[in-house]
Amino acid sequence: MLDVLIGTILSLIMFSIGLSLKPVNFRRLFNSPGVLLLGLALQLLVLPAIAFLTCYLFKLSSDFAVGVVVLAACPGGLTSNFISFLFRANTTLAVSLTICNTFLSMLTIPLIVNMGLSSFSAGGELSQLPVLPTAVSIFLIVLVPVGCGVLFRARRQVQAKFLQPRLRWLSIFLLAVLFSLKLLAPASAGGSNLSLAELWEILPASLLVNAAALMSGLVFGRAIGFGRNAQLTLGVEAGIQNTSLAFLITSVLLQSEQMLKPSLVYAMFSFFTAALYGIWLKPGMLKVLLREWKELKFFP
Repeated sequence: MLDVLIGTILSLIMFSIGLSLKPVNFRRLFNSPGVLLLGLALQLLVLPAIAFLTCYLFKLSSDFAVGVVVLAACPGGLTSNFISFLFRANTTLAVSLTICNTFLSMLTIPLIVNMGLSSFSAGGELSQLPVLPTAVSIFLIVLVPVGCGVLFRARRQVQAKFLQPRLRWLSIFLLAVLFSLKLLAPASAGGSNLSLAELWEILPASLLVNAAALMSGLVFGRAIGFGRNAQLTLGVEAGIQNTSLAFLITSVLLQSEQMLKPSLVYAMFSFFTAALYGIWLKPGMLKVLLREWKELKFFP
């Protein structure tokens, strides 16, 4: 039941992202692709490298190490886009990175995850993530809803404008529900059965991966000369991964609740560390966010 819920929530998230897409914004971005290429490099090269190094440094058990690698292989999603939107950063860059990386993930996820499985010699019957079934699953559950969102916006602009902010908040709420079910439900009902000892094993490594990923946006963005908004978006897109997709890969495709646990731990804090990163770069936004929350109306 929880596996079906994971796929449903992930599809809703990607449909919400599709509702936000405007072709004109992407034309502007692709005319100056440097920041987009840097973002892809951070997500596809730097972040997996950080994950592998951290797993070796902390000597994580094989299943947990693979779980960290799975998380690093997943693109950013609604939450990372949401942070950029909230802090008035480069939202177009955020969504562009999500879309580009999501398309690429049909190939990059099996490649990176299989490197993790080989490197850490994870036990179990499934020694490699099948490329074609994984690509098909990502296409159907992730890319198709994005296309539906784009099509809906093109044909129903008024309704899309109304739905977009509400679906964004609803998706965040549903992710929190899914996270709570995975954390608190018994193993017989699809829960993760995360123990306190496992939490303390995973948490230090997860915090290091998250902090290094966030700072990579600042360091590389500033070194190349991109502004504060780009630095914020680059860091957030590297630091917040699509945990619902990671849940899908570990729980459904790899069928390992142990490998799922790093994503569960990561989801406990990554939104808050990314928000603190945003407040650090743009401290004046805190008052703006509090005012907007009070003024938000969910019904016309």
